[in-house]
Amino acid sequence: MIDFDVALAAPVALRARVRAQSGWLGLLGHSGVGKSTLLRALAGLNPAAHRLRVEDRAVTPAALARRVSLVSQTPALIDHWTVARHVRRVARHHQSGDRSSNLAGELIGDLGIDGLRHLYPPQLSGGQRRRVALALALLRRPRLLLLDEPFSALDGDSRHRLYPKLQALTRRLGCDVVLVAHQIEDIARLCDQVAILEPDGVSYCGALLPGLRRYQGQASPCSVLLGEALSGQAETGLLPVAFGARTLWVRTPRLPPAGTPVRLLVHADDVALGAAELDGVSLMNQLPARITALTPQDSGVLVECLCERQSIQARITARSQARLGLRAGGRVVLLFKASAVSLLTEF
Repeated sequence: MIDFDVALAAPVALRARVRAQSGWLGLLGHSGVGKSTLLRALAGLNPAAHRLRVEDRAVTPAALARRVSLVSQTPALIDHWTVARHVRRVARHHQSGDRSSNLAGELIGDLGIDGLRHLYPPQLSGGQRRRVALALALLRRPRLLLLDEPFSALDGDSRHRLYPKLQALTRRLGCDVVLVAHQIEDIARLCDQVAILEPDGVSYCGALLPGLRRYQGQASPCSVLLGEALSGQAETGLLPVAFGARTLWVRTPRLPPAGTPVRLLVHADDVALGAAELDGVSLMNQLPARITALTPQDSGVLVECLCERQSIQARITARSQARLGLRAGGRVVLLFKASAVSLLTEF
């Protein structure tokens, strides 16, 4: 269970009460609302915290520091220590014997830092520093792992390789995770629950999909869809996905076995709207839908649609809304390329 109640007076006034199931919890909120400050308080690094309760018990910052690991945006590594010395020091302090050695070796291999042992922190890239910090944090065997933008310095391929390894490691070590990530894809890929932090507290804590829909006004609008993989076409890199009674097409080099439940992401800006399905076009995804809401935004109009009992969003201009005569309850066709769909599921 991820269960905490934090009140802060500085550096920002903040109250956050969160109770969620065990696993991965994504922490959402606009810039400056206090996400990083909250993580530091949960790690026992904020002496200004005047209320700290975990699992309904009052705790001190020192007690939190013993059970929580934080990987921050700027990992705290000692410049004149090699990576190997960092690992030895943490292993000796928090573990003992073969158990520590085995875990250290596993972390070094899984997180891809074996070739970095002889290097010093100033010689590491941003992504390498993040991976070293992750290894050190997990080597402490924490009950709660706090990740503050852990993937921001990694390229797309490195991120995709790291996701399943990190999930497997946290499951094996039995630690829950709170993740703050700038890219909504990271939250959608890794988390099953989200909490939304507002200036006056946590406005939502619950399941991923309704949480992301609720957060759309503060983030790049997108839709997370659930389906089931069908037989892929390796030669073309196309994956058909059963989406209710329809088929969605995804362009991806990673083809899961047929029958695998998959999670997909589509950005609202990649979805076009039409009055009817089109012939003679390259768009592979054309889905009839019903409009459930239209929300004016500074950058246009956010159109929420229901298709096969799932919500899909599109963002269009006010001119397009007027030209198509769109209204709540009206019918429309959603149009988007196979390459506009991201496969979030790891397998």
